[in-house]
Amino acid sequence: MGRMREIAVVGGGGGAVCLLEALSRTSGPPSAVTVFEPSDRLWRGRPYQRDSDCILVNLPSRAMSVRAGDREHFDRWLSSGHRRQTGETAQADAFNAAAFPPRALFGDYLESVADHSVGRLRGRGWRVRLVRERVVQAAPGAGGATLTTECGTQHHADRVVLCMGAGVPYDGFRLHGTGPGFISDPYPVSKSLAGIDPHDSVAVLGTGLTAADVVLSLHAGGHQGPVFLLSRHGVLPAVRQQPIAHTMRHFTPDRFHDLSHAGQVGFTDVVQVLHDELASAGQHPAELETEFALLHEDPARRLRRQLDLVHSQSLALRILQHTLPVAVDVWPLMPHRDRSELLRNHYRAIHSLCCPMPPTTAARLLAMSEAGQLHIMGGLYDVGRARRGFTAATDSRRIHADTVVNAASVAPHRVPAAAAPLVESLITASAASAHPHGGLRVERQTSRLVANGGSQECFYALGDVTFGSLFITAAMPVIVKLAQEISREVTGP
Repeated sequence: MGRMREIAVVGGGGGAVCLLEALSRTSGPPSAVTVFEPSDRLWRGRPYQRDSDCILVNLPSRAMSVRAGDREHFDRWLSSGHRRQTGETAQADAFNAAAFPPRALFGDYLESVADHSVGRLRGRGWRVRLVRERVVQAAPGAGGATLTTECGTQHHADRVVLCMGAGVPYDGFRLHGTGPGFISDPYPVSKSLAGIDPHDSVAVLGTGLTAADVVLSLHAGGHQGPVFLLSRHGVLPAVRQQPIAHTMRHFTPDRFHDLSHAGQVGFTDVVQVLHDELASAGQHPAELETEFALLHEDPARRLRRQLDLVHSQSLALRILQHTLPVAVDVWPLMPHRDRSELLRNHYRAIHSLCCPMPPTTAARLLAMSEAGQLHIMGGLYDVGRARRGFTAATDSRRIHADTVVNAASVAPHRVPAAAAPLVESLITASAASAHPHGGLRVERQTSRLVANGGSQECFYALGDVTFGSLFITAAMPVIVKLAQEISREVTGP
C-alpha cells in the first residue's frame, strides 16, 4: 500500500466544513487531511460564531444545507431537536420567520456536520488532524508544498486548499487605534456592542447585511438613541420574497458553455439569456428593470414597497436570485472589459437584489425608521474624530456620533489581514497571482491557483479570496458546489 496523499486545509471555518463533508463522500482511497485553524471559532468562522439570537441567516434554511445534492439536510438537523424559537424569531409569522434561524444556530450545525464528517473519514481509514496554528508561509516543491506555521513547525502537503474566509470590515477612514468609541469589527455583536450607552448616537458605517445585523442587535438590546446607517450609496439589501419553486431552463451552465463555443460571452448575452428565462416562466423583465431603476429611491419607501411584495406571485426577482450558483460558471466566460463594467456600474444593484435580507429584518428596520430612530443615508465621504465622539459627513449633512461601528465591506484586495503573510509568500514563490478585481486568480474548472499563465498543481482556493476570478464567493450554495468540485480534484489521480 502506497503513501497516503496529504491534503492540507488552511482555515477551519464554514468553507472547511463543506470541504470535509464533500471529502467524506468521495469514493477514492483513504488520504490524510490536516486542518490548520488557530482561532477559537473552529468550524464556525467569523459569520457563525456564538452570538445573539437576533442575528439571523440571510438565506432560508433550505438553501443553507452544506451537503451537496441534499437541500433538506439542514432542515432535518433542525427538526431533530435543534430548532429553537426566540422572541426575535417567533414573531412575524406572516413573514415565515422560522425559515431564517439564528446564525449561531447554523454555527452549531456546522460543528455537528464537521464532527460527523471527520467520523466518516476516520471510519474509512482516513487520517484526520487538527493543528491549532496559523500558516504563515507556503513553499511549493516537487509534487507538493511545505507549509510553515507561526510557531515555525513545517508540514508537507501534496494538495493545499485555502479556506481562509472573509476579512474584517475595511477601515477606509483609518479610525482603528485612534481612541475609544470606534468598533472595528461588530462580530460578535453580543460582546462588541455591549458597552454602548443606550442613549448614545451611533453611526454604523455600511448599509449591507452586516450593518442590518448591528441595527437589529442595538434594537434587541433596548437602544434608545439615534442610529445612522451611512455609506457612499445608501443602498440596503433588498427584501427576500417567499420562496417559490422554479427550475431554470435557459440560465444554465450548459447554455453558456454552448454560447462560449462561438467566443466570449458578453454582458448583453447574459442579459438576453436572463430575458429568455423570464419569458419561459411567463415573466416580463420590466419588474427587474424597475428594481434597478429604483435602487436609490428613499430607503424607507423601498423597504415598505418590497415588504409589500414578499408574497407576490411574480417570479422575476426570485429568478434573478436563482442565477447566483450559475454565475460561478458564467463569470469566467465574460471578457475582462464586460466584467469590469459590471463591477463598476452594476455590482451594487446586483448585490442588493441577489443577496436580500429576511423580511423580518426589513420589518424591524422599517419600524425603527418610521419611529424616527433609524436614519439611512448615502453620500458618505468622511468620518473623523471630533472633540467629543465623531463627525460623519455626507453630501447632505454632517452628523455627530458618540460611537462608530464599522460594518463596511471587506478590503478591496479580499485577503484577510491574518492571511497576508501566507498569500505574500505564495505570490513571491510564483504559486499565486493577484487578480486586478481583488483576491487571487483561480482556474474556474478546478479552483486551482493561477500564476505565470498556468494553474498550480497543488494549490486550491475556496471562498472570498477568489473574488475577481469568481463573481459570487460567499453564498453557501456556491461554497457547497465548489467544495464538492475541489474534493474530487484533490482526491483524484
